[in-house]
Amino acid sequence: MSSTPTREAPDAEAPARKGWPARAWDRVESTIGTARRRSPWFDHLARAGGRYQRLQGDLMAAGVTYFAFLGLFPVLLLVASVIGLVLAGDELLQRELYEAIRAAFPGSTGQDIVADLRGAVGSAEVVGAIGLVGFVYAGLRAMDKLRIGMERTWKGNAEEPEFLRDNVQDLLALVLLGAVGLASLGLTGVATTATSWLLGVLRLEDVAGLAVLTTVVTLALAFLGDVVVFLWLLKVVPATPHPVRRLLPGALFGAVGFEALKLIGNLYLALISGSVTASAFGGAVGILVWINVVFRFAFFTAAWTATLPAVESVARPAEEEPAAGAPAR
Repeated sequence: MSSTPTREAPDAEAPARKGWPARAWDRVESTIGTARRRSPWFDHLARAGGRYQRLQGDLMAAGVTYFAFLGLFPVLLLVASVIGLVLAGDELLQRELYEAIRAAFPGSTGQDIVADLRGAVGSAEVVGAIGLVGFVYAGLRAMDKLRIGMERTWKGNAEEPEFLRDNVQDLLALVLLGAVGLASLGLTGVATTATSWLLGVLRLEDVAGLAVLTTVVTLALAFLGDVVVFLWLLKVVPATPHPVRRLLPGALFGAVGFEALKLIGNLYLALISGSVTASAFGGAVGILVWINVVFRFAFFTAAWTATLPAVESVARPAEEEPAAGAPAR
């Protein structure tokens, strides 16, 4: 009796052939893995991005953005109150302030803001009170979202809420932020004016190349102010135990990125300034988007700083150390 050869059944455990999208993705992952092994800085960026995504940095930035954008309107009311109370008898300073506000916004947006401010100057006391209440409310809520987000970025979760302590802490942080911001702007303005005055006294303002000195001084002081703000953001807001020297690389990273975002924002405003329609709608929308991008970058900067080798080497032993009194396993 002859036996016919039988076909062997295909191995059920043999892996199925991947399609081209899966193969392409595997190739991308392999390339990224190779780049991470060869470049420590790229591996650091990847780890920071992973931490940012796991802790929902985009969602935390959205919460801060809402109240930060809401707080812009009380700030305008406070500006109107200052104009009415402080600059009431100085028409020249009022005109200069109006021109600065008009120039700061593209198209008709600046003109509309100036018109609203002129209308509000007449009732400076009432406008100032409303603006102050609105600014404190929006500022405290923005600081609350910022503090919770920074605590999550650094510690993985936020501390248990305590109404009185949290609001006092947020109010102090808000006042400190305002003081740092005003000091930075004031220092930049004074240094720029002093540099221009000195060049004028020495009759060097028309010398080729020396005009760049004013720009360099302004940028340097603005960068220094950004570093101080990011140190406050990384040290004070989440109450991290790390010394300032350990957080300084993160502050420098944040300051460089923030200056780049300011440049992109100025380019955007320049692009839409020629269109009436874009100026009417793009100004407010552009400010909203820019605020959101800034806070996304702030949380990414915190994630980048938290994944620095010098920071991780200190934080990891503290996380792995068992709680005092806990039975050893």
